[in-house]
Amino acid sequence: MGALETRHGEPAAVEAAGSPRRAPVLLSILVGAVFLGGVTGAVVSVTLQVGAAGWGGVGVQCYALAAMLLLGELLPIPVPRGDDRSDLLTTSSTFATALVLIGPLSLALVVQAVAVAIDDVRNRRALRTTLFNIGQYVLTLIATRVVFALVAGQPVLGLTTPFTAHVIPAALLAGLTYFAVNNGLVALVVSLATGLRLRAVLADDVRFQIATSSILLGLAPVTAHAASLSVFMLPLLLLPLIGVLFNARMTMHRHHESLHDTLTGLPNREYFRRRAEKALATSRAAGHRMAVLLVDLDHFKEINDTLGHQAGDDVLRQVAQRMLAALPADVMAARLGGDEFAVVVPVVVDDDSLQHLAVRLADELRPPIDAGGARIVVRASIGIAMTPDHAETVSELLKCADIALYSAKQTRGDIQVFRQLDVTNDLDPMTLLGDLGNALERDEFLIELQPQLNAVSGRVEGIEALCRWSHPTYGVLEPELFIPLAESSGVIAPLTVWVLDQALAAVRRRQAAGEEMTVAVNVSVRVLTDLDFPRQVAAALARAAVPAPLLVLEVTETSLAADRLRTTEVVNRLRALGVRLAIDDYGT
Repeated sequence: MGALETRHGEPAAVEAAGSPRRAPVLLSILVGAVFLGGVTGAVVSVTLQVGAAGWGGVGVQCYALAAMLLLGELLPIPVPRGDDRSDLLTTSSTFATALVLIGPLSLALVVQAVAVAIDDVRNRRALRTTLFNIGQYVLTLIATRVVFALVAGQPVLGLTTPFTAHVIPAALLAGLTYFAVNNGLVALVVSLATGLRLRAVLADDVRFQIATSSILLGLAPVTAHAASLSVFMLPLLLLPLIGVLFNARMTMHRHHESLHDTLTGLPNREYFRRRAEKALATSRAAGHRMAVLLVDLDHFKEINDTLGHQAGDDVLRQVAQRMLAALPADVMAARLGGDEFAVVVPVVVDDDSLQHLAVRLADELRPPIDAGGARIVVRASIGIAMTPDHAETVSELLKCADIALYSAKQTRGDIQVFRQLDVTNDLDPMTLLGDLGNALERDEFLIELQPQLNAVSGRVEGIEALCRWSHPTYGVLEPELFIPLAESSGVIAPLTVWVLDQALAAVRRRQAAGEEMTVAVNVSVRVLTDLDFPRQVAAALARAAVPAPLLVLEVTETSLAADRLRTTEVVNRLRALGVRLAIDDYGT
């Protein structure tokens, strides 16, 4: 409890202070002073106690407590901190405090120092961290014994101390001293290393320690009293500690499950949100940019439809592994759901480095994947958005990245950075996206009918239905300003059906007036890959009682090339209805 650890790949404060920027002279002085103070106190205690008479009176319970101290330090309990971090809780504090209450201080200091050294070497912590941990633990135990001895009226360096009812207040005060010195020293060095205010560090750490470590310290007087009665009472104390260990591991497991995707093991949407919020706060404070990448797998639905969901799951697992291999350690990948993944880039050095990261990620996913007995080539479309360039909050950042993603999916396998809509009235895409959902219900869309002339005869042979959005704030908007938003928000399908109804109604009116002409309607790539679209067209033709050959659906070359299998199927079904098709923007 209270040692400097390394959690979730984030270096401990003393280790992180290795660069000149984060290693002020004061921090080095503090670490050195704590270690030297601890070593000096340990040497004095050992020197004075080793030569003292009365070691024969030190009962076996003291050595048993020393052994349990060692094991407690080397077998920490992982516990969640209430967010995406975890901490290691050691039961050694219970036995170390109990030992200094009834036994030789020197024995507790030596065993504690050895245990900390073994644990830090085993976990490959930096030498500076190990020196600090040894020093602060030794100073903590010395302060605990001094307070207990003074309040209980006992010699500080007495080899044995009878634990009776009248020393319980002193024991409780000693436990409080352990808690204050231990956490105070750690908070001080973290504050110096990170530049955070000491009060803020203490508030964060003490709040967590009160709910965890204070319980173990509260068991110290009980342990000391039980040991004084009989060494055979100590094994009984292991039962509640084993229960604490079991419950802690169960809690940690549930905590991990609540923040991670069960299929891929990647962080889930909630974990992503937390990390993105922290990255945003840090970027604001440091004055740099952060970015979010949304990654969507192309043709993933076809994999599930043709090879089955088991093959789809295999693809998702392997995609997750490849993403982890492609990304730096400080960049987090998460699965938001389905075949959509997200990446948090906490620091954007420049636009080129961010683009290079996206390209490397796409390249890592490109080699074939073996799944469902087939070799599957996975391509991914990636949308990118940054703060403060594109948004100020995480939710807005996600919306911008989503818009960029669907722009990328128009050609499949593309990488697009969000671009602000450039209009004279300072159009806000986030406002448009929010307004778009109810625009149909509010009857804000309108159709402009543009005549199509025969260049030879000059006669009007058809009309083209062009959709406009009469926005209550921004006025009449052209399709290029809202169609990408409609595609990204799912509004494009009902909007297309509405346009078809309006266009076919116009043809019906012309028929009633004795004019026979065609009507052309532009079709989005998102609609052209929807297998239900031919049924919707047939229903619209039936409602208007218009012959299918009078309807011309205009599609682009890029939409035809976007998803060969699905567009071919949709086009064939439309042709079977008798609907005519034309290529718009031919040659692009």
